[in-house]
Amino acid sequence: MTVVSVVRPEYLSDSNEFLRNFVNHEFLNILGVILAITLASVANIHLAFNRIEERYKTKNALTKSRHNLKKSAYWLIGLFVAGAVVVFIKPVACSSPVSIALFNSAALIILIWHILILVALTELVFRIEPSSPE
Repeated sequence: MTVVSVVRPEYLSDSNEFLRNFVNHEFLNILGVILAITLASVANIHLAFNRIEERYKTKNALTKSRHNLKKSAYWLIGLFVAGAVVVFIKPVACSSPVSIALFNSAALIILIWHILILVALTELVFRIEPSSPE
C-alpha cells in the first residue's frame, strides 16, 4: 500500500471518489459497528467458555483460548482508536496526494485487520461444540 501510495497516489488519494467519501466519519461508523457487534460476541464466547469448563469440571482448561479472545478484543479497541486518529488527523496533516494516499492506505489496513479479527472470532465460534444433554 505504501509503494502504491508513493508511485501511483491517484489510486489511493482523494482523487479516488470512494476513498474521499469513505475515510471520514463513515469509516468510524463501520469500525464502530464492527466493534460493538464483535465485543458482544466476545462476551458470549467468554460465557460459553465458562459453561464448557463447568460442564467438564475443568478449571483454566481454556486459558490460551481466553487469552487469544482477550487479545482480539483489545486489538479491536486499539484499531478503532487508530482509525479515529487517522480520520481526525487526515484533514490537518495532508498536504499532498501522497500523504492523503498514505492516510487512506492506513484506514484500509485498519479495516482489513478488523475484518480478519472478525473472521478469526467467527471461526472460534464455530469450533465451540454444542452441549450434550445430561
